Amino acid sequence: MPEPENSPPAHRRTDRYGMIAFAAVVVTCYSGFAFAHRIDGTPLRLALTFALGGVYTLVTILGHSYCEPADRDWMSSMLAAPSPRLVGRYLLQCALVTGVIFVSPLQGFFGIIVLPVVSQAYFDFQWRGAALATVCMFAATIGVFWYRYGVGSVPEAMFSFSAAFAFTIAFTLVTRQALVAKERAEKLREEVEAANRRLREFAAQAGDLATTRERNRLAREIHDGLGHYLTVVKTQLDAATALLPAQPDKARESVAKAAHLTAEALDDVRRSVGALRTDAPRPSLPQALLTLTQEAGLPVAVRLEGAPRPLPPAIEHALFRSAQEGLTNIRKHAAAAAAEIILDFRAAGRVTLTVTDNGHGTRGTNGTAGFGLIGLRERIEVLGGQVTAGNRPAGGFVLTIEVPA
Repeated sequence: MPEPENSPPAHRRTDRYGMIAFAAVVVTCYSGFAFAHRIDGTPLRLALTFALGGVYTLVTILGHSYCEPADRDWMSSMLAAPSPRLVGRYLLQCALVTGVIFVSPLQGFFGIIVLPVVSQAYFDFQWRGAALATVCMFAATIGVFWYRYGVGSVPEAMFSFSAAFAFTIAFTLVTRQALVAKERAEKLREEVEAANRRLREFAAQAGDLATTRERNRLAREIHDGLGHYLTVVKTQLDAATALLPAQPDKARESVAKAAHLTAEALDDVRRSVGALRTDAPRPSLPQALLTLTQEAGLPVAVRLEGAPRPLPPAIEHALFRSAQEGLTNIRKHAAAAAAEIILDFRAAGRVTLTVTDNGHGTRGTNGTAGFGLIGLRERIEVLGGQVTAGNRPAGGFVLTIEVPA
């Protein structure tokens, strides 16, 4: 059954019940004075018995709060070495209860007043300390009879109190084990709840991260695919606008080519959407690169080095988009007369794609600016590859993509 929401911790409730049990034992022992027919002893001994009993009760109850703070780890403290403050309080309790049973005018049943101290030892100390305390308290209880009635009374006293001590120890050990199990169960429940909270937080973070990655992937797809075709279409339409007054036939050819590229752009969008839904078959990477160069707007050579081999779909798609982005940048920025795409399979376990041109290169940058190359780097780094870009010593620009495959 779950704990009430505002209930105190288990060890504090147990401490409270222990204090009630202790008070009940003390009251039971001292109630014998009210029913005794005759009390042997001087008024001084009687007064000293009540005084020591009162101090013993105060030390047990008030010292409990002093030696054991409310925020202690009850299970750990029970299994660890006791603090000097706790040992001092326990020794004082033992001394007081020993004094009570020796000066008390009542004997016999009154001796059970030591049992709460015996029980307490098994909660506060480890096994050796608890056993030593038990032996000392048992010896003090039997010693009273030896002191009062001689050695002949010792066997009977031992027989009588052995059962009381054995029952107290057994009951204490069972209670202690139950409390340890309950404390561990509560800690385990707290740890499970904390783990569940962390899992929920991680799941939320993972969901946000997955959403961000998917947005970035879609942005790259739009930029590398549709952006490429729109750039070429704009080039053809600009040419048609310039040619229309003097050469209308060539202007119509440019418009027709723009319309054809628009249809290809629509096909590319459909392929991208299909890639999001299924693993639809695609042409081989060399064939796709040859098709890409046909509408590049400038002469582009495709060269294969090494024996082509099948590549994972994600690798092929990334290399195709890389070549597409390279040609788009050449057309927009390089003012190049020709370009070349090199697909290199010679290195074992790696494939390299190189896009070069004979344009003017970049001025004042290393070729890393712009969303296109940023998205390209993100796409390739996800696959464990790397992207390098920059001016060639011989002139022009070079884009190199290397991926494991």
